[in-house]
Amino acid sequence: MADHVPSAAPDGPDLWRIGDDDDPVLVENADAVLPYLPYYLAGWPIRWAGDGEGRTPDVRVSESADGIFRVTSRGPGGADFRFDNLYDAANGVAGALISVFVARRADTICLHAGAALIGESLAIVIGDSFAGKSSVALHLAVLGNRFFGDDQIALTLGGDPRGICLGLMPKVRTPLPEDCGDAFREFVEGYTAMEGDGSVYLKLWDGEAGTFGDSAPVRALVLLDRRPGADTEIAPVSRSELMKTLVSRAFAPHIDARDLLNGLAAVADGVALYRLRFSSSREAAALLSRTLR
Repeated sequence: MADHVPSAAPDGPDLWRIGDDDDPVLVENADAVLPYLPYYLAGWPIRWAGDGEGRTPDVRVSESADGIFRVTSRGPGGADFRFDNLYDAANGVAGALISVFVARRADTICLHAGAALIGESLAIVIGDSFAGKSSVALHLAVLGNRFFGDDQIALTLGGDPRGICLGLMPKVRTPLPEDCGDAFREFVEGYTAMEGDGSVYLKLWDGEAGTFGDSAPVRALVLLDRRPGADTEIAPVSRSELMKTLVSRAFAPHIDARDLLNGLAAVADGVALYRLRFSSSREAAALLSRTLR
């Protein structure tokens, strides 16, 4: 299922430009992971970089004698990770690409959130770990809304915020919940591209999901409040309460803390703010889709 990956020129430097034509991320020694990268990212252009025009690589991939792969990224939020197989190393490269892409943009953060295009604008669902971001975002896609992300989305700061799709492939934990519904089960089975321990990765068709670089205005930020046995209901939430979650879920190592707070406050002032209380992700997505349409 992997997208076509170009081959490096014989005897040439092992450098690759990945991402925007105008501002690509330069990756060294990516050959081994490139066939696996499309399992995790969609729409990122990949080109051989020749000598890189003297630039220092933003991301380096290396393999030790004992078969351990090391992925190192530079700049704000840079990290150094080790993996024992190519699949996980490719996932690590995907994370490094996103970190570099976001950190280069002074007005943009990476928000750990799910998102879907409902009509002409985005609903971004946020919450703590295991709050249901992935499942609600994917249930929105099952209902015919365009999927934009189930774990991370780039967000521009200010009073006219836009969400930018990072091209991450959606991931679903297995086994599926009993109450997920037949439509969701068929959706997952039909789009499964790779299975791992306790999870599957999906590859959606063109038009059903945003691809890398697609952007849209943000209409609503939705704070997820998952509670066993709760009725499904949506209501306005206070700016101060939503801000606490926004700050905790934002990755922005390149932005001063004060500027980040001011930028997030402007985002919250410019969009609708909701709390979505639910126990069933399927019912939550249906109510959210009806509300915003």
